[in-house]
Amino acid sequence: MIEIQNLSKRYDDTIVVDDVSMRMEEGSITVIVGTSGAGKSTLLRMINRLVEPSSGRVLIDGQDTMAVPEDELRHRIGYVIQGNGLFPHRTVAGNIATVPRLLGWEAKRIGQRVDELLQLFQLDPAEFAGKYPHELSGGQQQRVGVARALAARPALLLMDEPFGALDPVIRSKAQDDLLAIQRRLGTTVVLVTHDMEEAFRLGDKIAVMDEARLVQYGTAAELLTHPAEGFVERLVGTAERPFRLLSLTRVRDVVEPGTADGEPLDASIDLREALARMVWVGRDALPVLDSSGAMLGRVSIGGILAHGRQAP
Repeated sequence: MIEIQNLSKRYDDTIVVDDVSMRMEEGSITVIVGTSGAGKSTLLRMINRLVEPSSGRVLIDGQDTMAVPEDELRHRIGYVIQGNGLFPHRTVAGNIATVPRLLGWEAKRIGQRVDELLQLFQLDPAEFAGKYPHELSGGQQQRVGVARALAARPALLLMDEPFGALDPVIRSKAQDDLLAIQRRLGTTVVLVTHDMEEAFRLGDKIAVMDEARLVQYGTAAELLTHPAEGFVERLVGTAERPFRLLSLTRVRDVVEPGTADGEPLDASIDLREALARMVWVGRDALPVLDSSGAMLGRVSIGGILAHGRQAP
């Protein structure tokens, strides 16, 4: 879907992005993570040419983005920023309709698309279409911002610190919403964050940037088990690594035969969450159910810790 080839950005003598190359697969979520000033947002904005590269190139479906007129390119790419950037003087429906109107869609088609997206994001059109951004909660504003970015059915969605302004509870729900929508629509997503936990939760692959350079690019498991020396090791955090590794394995993978008392666990949750629930309710083991409600067995604290010890 996206291929970045030797991409660099310089402002006079300052190198902001230094010779970055990477490939992002269609239908995946790629997370670019790093500290402030690492160059991650500049790299993202070079994909839709909000920032022009100094050298190198970006290919989308094999086409060099420099060969596409800027307006046409940006209409084909959804873009979400921190704080959503909603137009305060436009209603929710008006915000979502922004790009379709620019593209000359008919009013009926626009109305149908607005209703479709509001329903997709669990916002009743009858209640929310006519509201203004200041009448929405932070989480609702976030949903509208993503809906607006998806209005013209882009195959690619760029997100720059989209959840940074949300409190932890709303942020977690917004991440869940993104994963659910992305799986449903198959949209390719490139997301920038400084939060490593968010990167592990969302990313099919994670690009770690430091001082303008790409220092490692791989899956969460690769970063956790074989972090690049220095910056990536520190970013991953040695003390946290065993717990983060648990988040990569699902309960279904370590189910033991037998039964246990207590509220059952869903087989699809990760081991980190299962361990937290068992500690919270004070039980050494809990029963496990599959998606149909059938009993699969049980999972125990001892089994989870043994799995953790076996991890690389």
